[in-house]
Amino acid sequence: MRTLKSGLLAACAAAMLATPMFAATAKAETKILFNRFVPPKHPFNVGMFIPWAQDVEKATDGRVKVEFPTATLAPPQKQWNMVTSGIADVAMLANAFERKRLQLPVIAQLPFVGSTAEARGVALWRTQVEYFDKANEYKGIKLIGAWTLSGATIYHGSKPITKAEDLKNEKMWALAGLPNATLTKFGAVVVSVPGVQMFNVISKGIVNGFTTSDYSLNSFKVMPYVKYATRIPGGLNSVSFSLLMNKKKFDGLTKEDRDAVWSVSGERVAANAGRKTDELDQKSIADQKNAGIERLTASPEFIAQLENGTQFLVDEWLKAAKSRGIDGAAALDYYKTQANSVSPSQ
Repeated sequence: MRTLKSGLLAACAAAMLATPMFAATAKAETKILFNRFVPPKHPFNVGMFIPWAQDVEKATDGRVKVEFPTATLAPPQKQWNMVTSGIADVAMLANAFERKRLQLPVIAQLPFVGSTAEARGVALWRTQVEYFDKANEYKGIKLIGAWTLSGATIYHGSKPITKAEDLKNEKMWALAGLPNATLTKFGAVVVSVPGVQMFNVISKGIVNGFTTSDYSLNSFKVMPYVKYATRIPGGLNSVSFSLLMNKKKFDGLTKEDRDAVWSVSGERVAANAGRKTDELDQKSIADQKNAGIERLTASPEFIAQLENGTQFLVDEWLKAAKSRGIDGAAALDYYKTQANSVSPSQ
């Protein structure tokens, strides 16, 4: 009788394992909380964050799902601390907010190293893997992606900027770090607040001009305050970003899921974010022309002034790379080669 009872229990257990409900329970989901502070229609969100979340779920067969909070869990400047403390599992970081910690990614922000976001970003990731990983600047966190904006253009609300002297004493907005340093070098009075706050300083007339990628005029609704745009071939500068993941969260995934997440990260992040930014740049340029904004291209003389005036930024980066044990000259040559090899939507 006892043998029969044991057999029945075993059969019941086998039947439970075969039922869809039990199978769904066994297939537990891991949730990843991805913090974001940019607007819903921002190219990073629609071009990379959402596609990455979808890619992760697909690559893991639904075992890992990415969720987004309804509002940011920390201000832009606190993303690193937010992720390392586990408040969120994943976040984007504008590297300028950790510029003492992250000095090597500045390579992608230097002047004249690439016009498109896709080229700059893919080159950054490849250089990170080839040269920078050994410096361990991301100690204590998992870097799962890197990307950039396209090369910056100079915008102004009342006059064209056609020579270095035109920037002297001009009140300008630029992001902190290298963009700020660039304009300051030419005598501008620079206001630096996060990109999500640029509308306030521009619309209120606190600044007369600014420097950033073309897409920003639409994304941050500042086009009505612009009359002139000066394109700098290769970009006056750019802004680089990191996609950070809590290391314990990443290490806590199964090897299968870690490999799956990694398969849709890295260079793919750079390409997706860059491609969407470049698409929106082109749309913005068309909108600017329709709005009557006069678009100029910097003359060779102006470019020479800018190159001479910003060489100190290259020298400072080379010095920083050396302090990290990196052959900066070789890394910069490699970066430029990679940027030039990236064709649109590669």
